[in-house]
Formats: sequence, C-alpha cells, structure tokens
Amino acid sequence: MKKSSSGYFDLTDTLSGATDIGMFLRPSLGSGVLCALLSVSCGSSAGPSKVTESDVVRQYAVNLKANYQDVVTKLVDLQAVVDAFVAAPSAAGFEAARAAWLAARPIYGQCEVSRFYGGPLDEAQGRMNEWPIDENFLDYTYDIPDGGIVNQPDAYPVIDVSLLQSTDHMGGLENLPAGFHAIEFLLWGQRPSQEDGPGTRPYTDYVDGGTAANQDRRRDYLKAATDLLLSDMQGLVAAWDLSNPQSYGAMMVAGSPHDGVQNIVRGLTDLHISELYYERLLDPYVTMDRKDEESCFSESTYTDLVANDNGVMDTYHGRYGSHAGASVADLVTAIDPAL
Repeated sequence: MKKSSSGYFDLTDTLSGATDIGMFLRPSLGSGVLCALLSVSCGSSAGPSKVTESDVVRQYAVNLKANYQDVVTKLVDLQAVVDAFVAAPSAAGFEAARAAWLAARPIYGQCEVSRFYGGPLDEAQGRMNEWPIDENFLDYTYDIPDGGIVNQPDAYPVIDVSLLQSTDHMGGLENLPAGFHAIEFLLWGQRPSQEDGPGTRPYTDYVDGGTAANQDRRRDYLKAATDLLLSDMQGLVAAWDLSNPQSYGAMMVAGSPHDGVQNIVRGLTDLHISELYYERLLDPYVTMDRKDEESCFSESTYTDLVANDNGVMDTYHGRYGSHAGASVADLVTAIDPAL
C-alpha cells in the first residue's frame, strides 16, 4: 500500500491498479513487524526500553476514549440534523442528514481496532455496525414494496428505541434494525442494481402524502435509530472513563499490563488481517456481490477501509489526533530496532 505524506495508508493505487488479488490484499504491517508483535504478546524478553507495557496500555486507553468521544460529537451532529429533518422533511434536510452520516464514518472506523478481545465495543458492535443487513426487515425494497417494520403497523404499532432494541437479530442473523447501516438504508435506500449505486431513496418517502407509504412511521424509525446509535456510543465513552475506577478502561489500565498489551495487539492484528484483509476486502472481491461491501447503500465503503487501516496504524504507533505517547511500536523496537 502507498503511504501518504501524512503517514497514513492510501488504498487508491492498490484497489485500482492491481491485477492479482494477492498483490493488493496484503497486510500493510510487514511480516517482520507481525512476528515481533507475536513476541510482544507472548512475552518474549526484550532489551532495555524506556517505555513499559503499563505506559502503552494507559496511552491506548486515553487515545481510545478520545476517539470514541469524537464519534459521539459527530453523532450529536447527526441527531440534530435528523431531528430537524423529521420535523420538517425537505430535500436540503435529507442531504444534510446524509452528509452528517458520512462525516461520522471515518472516525468510527478508526475505533474498530478496539474490537476482538471481548471489550465494550465487541458487546455493542452487533447493534452498531454489523452488516450485511436484510433491508426487507426494515422497510420496503424493490421486491417487497410493503415489507419491513415500517410497513407493518399491526405487528409493530410503535417504532421507538425500545422496539429496535427488542427486535435486534429477531428471526435471522441479518435482521439488524439498528446501527449505522440501518440508518444508511433509511437515508439512501436499496441500490437499484449490482451496477448502479448509491441508493436513490427520495426525501419524499418522509413527507406525508409523498412517495412510498407510512411516511410518519419512517420518520419515527429514522429518529429512533439515530437516538439509539448515539446512546450506545455514549455508553462506550463511559466504559473508557479513566476517572471512574469501575470502568472497563480504568480496570484495564490497573490490571495486568501484559494482558492489556495482548488485548491491544489482538485488536489491531485481528482488524487488520481477519476483518479488513479477508472479510472487508477479499470476500467482496471474490463474490463480486455489492451487498458484501460494508457501506453498500451509500457507496462509501472505500472510506470505511481507509479508516480501519488508519486506526490500525494509529494504534500501533500510540497516537490519535493530538494524543501521542507510548506505543506497541516502541515495544517492538525494543525487541528488534531494525523493524
């Protein structure tokens, strides 16, 4: 992958010019670094280092809390424009809601590096960012024009946060009524075809007497999904509040430093290899099915991929925004300065 002047990785060349899948689906962390990471997580002895595992764990927790808080800030913006839109639907309001959703995605994508070790994001992920989703469970599609929660008032008389919580995964793994991609579908709608995209949902789907049916229920759904996503994200910020000794983050910092580093390494390597390399890049390439793209309704999957990769590199180097300090990279250097 090409590294930009900012030190982040750019997928543009690799995705546009490669002729061999193995050529561009290669983890950007080199094999030597990965081996050193295994040494770090398995407890191999290293030479003298000014950085301790405790330092690395604390910096990770500080950075992650800041990342989560930035996501909350973006979701507060999204909530504000969604509230304004559902109160008075308009074309401009609809585009503002789409723009606010897109603005939240890169920052959220960076924090996904905190998955894969049984932490708070692992518990929340299913309701926040799982995909693919079955659109027919939410609202109308081209094949089922009267489908979904929106169009079943007898089964679901009231659409609110409680309903979305209680119907999560109800009846199927892809029956995901909440989270980023549910909101994405409500804003863009289904893709017209494998070749065409993004979705073309009109704002009049939310206007009484406009297109589709149950416009009032669709407004309720969009607001409830947005409110729930923000609430779940605020819960993650609280989980990493180091001023609360009972929070997950505080207990991780106070616990075994080596266990903490193992979790950090597991998160960044699993996101980079298992999730980004295989599930998010290789699977869609092999199936050539647009639905296997993460953000297929808005056609913004490229943003997700870059954000994930940047999150891995930030975590490896112990940085996020204006925050920077002890890192896994420092521990690796203590093992092999040549890396």
